[in-house]
Amino acid sequence: MKFYDLEWLAEKCGTDNKYEITAKVAAEARRESEEAAIEKGTPGNERFISNVLLEIEENKSPIAAHAVNE
Repeated sequence: MKFYDLEWLAEKCGTDNKYEITAKVAAEARRESEEAAIEKGTPGNERFISNVLLEIEENKSPIAAHAVNE
């Protein structure tokens, strides 16, 4: 498991409120989980939170893109 620096996440997510960061990451992971369940028909065994954090790191997440555009 990779650990992310909270200050780095705050910059990427456009907020320094750790609860808001958590809510944004959880909401995006939930959205991806629901999409996967619809596409595959089953929830599966994926690591959606880790995937979202990796997407933020690579600037591929709408969370990171939203913060950059503000």
